[in-house]
Amino acid sequence: MINISAQNTVIVGTYTNSEKCDSGGIHIFDFDEDTYEYKLNYQTENVINPSFVSLSPDKKFLFSVNENGDKSTITSFSIDEPKGTLTKIDERKTQGEDPCFLISDEKNVIVANYSGGSINVYKRLDDGKLSEVSQTIKFEGKGFKKERQDKSHIHQVQFSPDQKYVLATDLGLDKIYVFKYHSDKEQTLEKVDEFEAKKGSGPRHLVFDKSGKLIYLVQELSGDLSVLSFNDGKIELVQEETLISRKVHFKFRAADIHLSDDEQFAYVTNRDDADDITTFRVLKNGRVEKIQQIKTTGKNPRNFAISPNNKLVLIANQDTNKINIFARDKKTGILTTTKKSIPVCSPVNVIFYEKGK
Repeated sequence: MINISAQNTVIVGTYTNSEKCDSGGIHIFDFDEDTYEYKLNYQTENVINPSFVSLSPDKKFLFSVNENGDKSTITSFSIDEPKGTLTKIDERKTQGEDPCFLISDEKNVIVANYSGGSINVYKRLDDGKLSEVSQTIKFEGKGFKKERQDKSHIHQVQFSPDQKYVLATDLGLDKIYVFKYHSDKEQTLEKVDEFEAKKGSGPRHLVFDKSGKLIYLVQELSGDLSVLSFNDGKIELVQEETLISRKVHFKFRAADIHLSDDEQFAYVTNRDDADDITTFRVLKNGRVEKIQQIKTTGKNPRNFAISPNNKLVLIANQDTNKINIFARDKKTGILTTTKKSIPVCSPVNVIFYEKGK
């Protein structure tokens, strides 16, 4: 019998349309950071493609996207912390196809619709239920690379640390949109600026540093990590570094990015022929230097999470149906495979939920 002593829970969002395995949707594991032991505590049933999930700030609710073309929805769940289970409390249709990212606070849930090229805002009620869409912002145009940039593809929405702004990445049009955030107003998002990335770069995911003055952006199509400054809603390019170690007959799709808690290191996953994770040291001026590139020992690494004790990195390898566990040296930032993993069908998004916090 597995004895799970650490008070940590891992929540995994998946695709449920895999032909090679079965996934009921969202998986919840008890997980010990010290021993790597895990126990599947709960699994939803018949939740369609909950590929990305978001915890409410008070951790009472979990919100998920449900990627399903023009039938796409988002779902809200209440969390029973003692039992480690979810109860579905609401589901709302999106005004845009294939939602792929969402964020939430006490007032709103904001959703990025990839195929729809749009952003939806839902008002969040105290009981975790959702309004119908209260605001939709749709983007038009075409990008540089016809096969991937035929139209707008919103890939992420993200709060600034002070919650005054919401940023949205547009993979299709090579832009980052900047919105002032009015949490209590019907028109919640007010566009104030946009940043034009390099043509054909495909902005995908970004993360702020804690000061809110620097942004680290991964660009899916060019395989770049961009360092950006952010001041009063204005974005400027500081540095651009490649993830790519070779370019001849080499397919790649950069995926996810996170900073270590001490902000001394940045980590970026890359898929296809790469299937790796790159470690960058963050210098005192915010610029980065590459210090390691290591295979994720799985195919199609999507999102990943750094553990609360900062000693592990859990990487969701979608096509090999495993979350692979890497040890992390807190001083050097270097990753080492533990050869341990958590089996999950078609995992995409992994987050930690710390019980009692």
